[in-house]
Amino acid sequence: MDALLRQLHQIGVHSIKSNTAVMLEIMETKVQHAEEIDRLIDSLLNTINEGTQKTVIFQCPAHLLQKMDTVQTRMIVEGQRVNYTRSLKETIDNPAASFDIWPVSEKKSISFLSETMGRSEQEAMAFLQSMKEELPSQADYMFTVYYVEDKPAGVVLPHLEPDTDREGRMFWIGMHPDFIGKGLGKNLHLIGLHRLQKEWKAKTYLGSTEINNVPMRNIMVSNGCAERNTVTSLKYANKNT
Repeated sequence: MDALLRQLHQIGVHSIKSNTAVMLEIMETKVQHAEEIDRLIDSLLNTINEGTQKTVIFQCPAHLLQKMDTVQTRMIVEGQRVNYTRSLKETIDNPAASFDIWPVSEKKSISFLSETMGRSEQEAMAFLQSMKEELPSQADYMFTVYYVEDKPAGVVLPHLEPDTDREGRMFWIGMHPDFIGKGLGKNLHLIGLHRLQKEWKAKTYLGSTEINNVPMRNIMVSNGCAERNTVTSLKYANKNT
């Protein structure tokens, strides 16, 4: 599998691997490599069926996807996502909000993420475990909690994307249900941008959200991000799971 991922990387397909999943993405429409990408992903899916990983997620521009017959046949389209980007060269002012970094493995972190995501604690634990596997050197510093009137109101997980030129991203971001609809999401996102610039020394930020998630799209625009492109998100599940 690692050899296939290296070959994909050489033609512009970025990847991150955990014990349960492989994430692939290509942001630019490199039509000249479509046939080779299609062949390599086909081989990767065969490898997945023989291994322990459960899923493969692939995001790519629609024009490129149209050139990849095998990917279209073997993977299921889950939807479209919109990518936004922002340079972090200009100073981001300190957000007018208080925040703290919580230990990622503590009970309170798991419980708060569970409530914020609307998922079980077991699912929240699995999510954080995948984060630790994908970003082992950063995970302990990512769990950023936004406070409103001394109460935890939201969580954002900023990090540097591996194998990039200091590109900052947010592994996940969300407001607790008790604070949704109060116009506070912009502050939470700004906290993430601030940490990426000041602590991770990120040069750029890349954010992504579902095409129908208008509130998140508006938040990114309000914090100085510009729309970059739209990609199709596909998924493949291991036949042995």
